[in-house]
Amino acid sequence: MPGLRIVWHGLTAAGVLGLECLVAQAKDGSRPAVPKSGTDKAFLAAKKEFQKRIHNKKSDERIAALKLLADFPTGEAADLVYVSLLDDRAVEVRDAAVDYLAAWRDRSDVNEKLLQRMTNSSRKDGMDIRAIGALRALGGTEDEALQFRLIAYLNEFLGARQSDLHLLHAMIDEQAPRGEADCLRMLMLFTRTAYFDRHFGLRRCVVQGLTQVKDRDAITHLINLMPRFKGLVQFDVISHLIISTGQNFGDDAGQWKVWWTEKQNQNSKIDKSKIPPIGSYVKFGEYYGIPICAKRVVFVLDTSGSMRGGKLEAAQTELIRAVRELPKEVHFSIVAFDSNVRVWQRELVQATEQMKHIAVNVVLEQQARANTASYDALEAAFELDPEAIYFLSDGAPQGGKIDAPAEIIGTISGVNRVRRISIHSIGIDTATPAAAGFGRFMQTLAEANWGVYKPVN
Repeated sequence: MPGLRIVWHGLTAAGVLGLECLVAQAKDGSRPAVPKSGTDKAFLAAKKEFQKRIHNKKSDERIAALKLLADFPTGEAADLVYVSLLDDRAVEVRDAAVDYLAAWRDRSDVNEKLLQRMTNSSRKDGMDIRAIGALRALGGTEDEALQFRLIAYLNEFLGARQSDLHLLHAMIDEQAPRGEADCLRMLMLFTRTAYFDRHFGLRRCVVQGLTQVKDRDAITHLINLMPRFKGLVQFDVISHLIISTGQNFGDDAGQWKVWWTEKQNQNSKIDKSKIPPIGSYVKFGEYYGIPICAKRVVFVLDTSGSMRGGKLEAAQTELIRAVRELPKEVHFSIVAFDSNVRVWQRELVQATEQMKHIAVNVVLEQQARANTASYDALEAAFELDPEAIYFLSDGAPQGGKIDAPAEIIGTISGVNRVRRISIHSIGIDTATPAAAGFGRFMQTLAEANWGVYKPVN
């Protein structure tokens, strides 16, 4: 057959080798060996050395191992970094791994591999430290297609039952103050998710992150986002804008936008002495001088035995005044506690005249009893899903599920990392030396939970 002879004579040495492999495969059913290219051999050698060096006890050696993969920005190399270093015990190693992956995010094979890993692990175990590291690496992208895919990932997992959002909130808190454009783009991804609008804790966390980013575009984004906010998150935004610009246009996003469009490229310094009062843009109610700027509020009143007499009467008078002045758009409830916790309304109610009248009578009915179950009262207040808690007490915790002040602060603050409730504390009679420890407890509780501490003596 002349045609067959022409093909045979046209085969190169490599072609003959390939034919011999096929013949061998036909005989024993095995897969033919494929010769490795120079690049493949180099990557295999780098991979082997990388896997050896990442087990070194020294973190700088594990970081140096990343350089072995610098010439191989592929999905396989990204996968190696994902599984081996994004959960490293040392923060500096995790940060270096994120930086390496971020430098490769313009490569589709890298993006595909990381998104696949993130999705598979999150479906099984929620958003773990590796997935959040990959999110950091990809989240700063300017590529719209990749942004939409990341938003789809977040929409699937942000509200998932198995996702522990503590890691995510911790990441935002840590990255925002030291990030700029990349971090800003990542934060803006969250604002485009459905969960951002539904969940107060994430919304406030992202907004707090935006106020920390040292990039002027962050102010532009906050102004554009302002119409979506109310209550405490709106207060956070407007407070930041007033402090950052020295202006006060309140909640008028249009005025902010006009002014900022004209002034944002000017480098004029803000005269801190001329910053207008933050609370002056709207008439807030207040409780012991602390503004009531949230729309969902719980008042927690200590009715322990040590409050008996004038202290309880004064506290009742102040609480009644604050309740009567609540705007109609506020929803509220009251928790009274001693050895027991009494919740007035299990769901927050609107501050109508009728409900405020009933609340006043409830406050007047409270009597002093034994013990101070502070933790139990705070726990009950959390269950009402407020934006702010006003916690009044005159003595150290005693008789609750947790009595140790440091443990109460640690437990409450841990839960509150993803809730972002402001806990304002009002400490009664903290001026004496004997009350110094109690005063520190009340002050630390507020400072650890985005609140204001007010001693009353």
